[in-house]
Amino acid sequence: MLATYLTRGLQLIMAVIVLGMSITAAKWQGAGSVPATTAFAAFVGAFGVLVAIIGLVAARIDSIPNLIMAGLDGLTSVLMLAGGIAFAVKLSGIDCGTSDEYHNSFDNELVNGGCVEIRGNTICSMDGWEEVAGRCRTVEADAAFLFLGFVACVAAAALCFMAQKRGRAV
Repeated sequence: MLATYLTRGLQLIMAVIVLGMSITAAKWQGAGSVPATTAFAAFVGAFGVLVAIIGLVAARIDSIPNLIMAGLDGLTSVLMLAGGIAFAVKLSGIDCGTSDEYHNSFDNELVNGGCVEIRGNTICSMDGWEEVAGRCRTVEADAAFLFLGFVACVAAAALCFMAQKRGRAV
């Protein structure tokens, strides 16, 4: 029972962090629409919060079968993994620690805040390297927490399957 609460708590913390960072990334979008990767991560974070709360409730009451919880955890883990991979692919080739990467970050939709074309000039919604570096680190952290959330969801699903085999509630 303690392991269930720990994994559910970890799952909830990871999902809340992903949701918060994704909303922060969406808010700095100054031009154009929010990148699909960022919007997907926000959805995954919200879905993860919902599943973690349902899992915490299911640990206290027996009305939600273990296999249903395992299925929800499995779906959440797939979504978290997909989001983490999408962020990793979009961030490939960018090093957030050096100002040499400013030009690469300028071209990256996850970091640049959106760009518009005005009379042949591309104008992006960012003010210097410090802002770009901060955004870049936020997006890298979002990807990391998506992967950590994936691990927490897999652990929660495994606990549900083990409880099902023993014939007990989670």
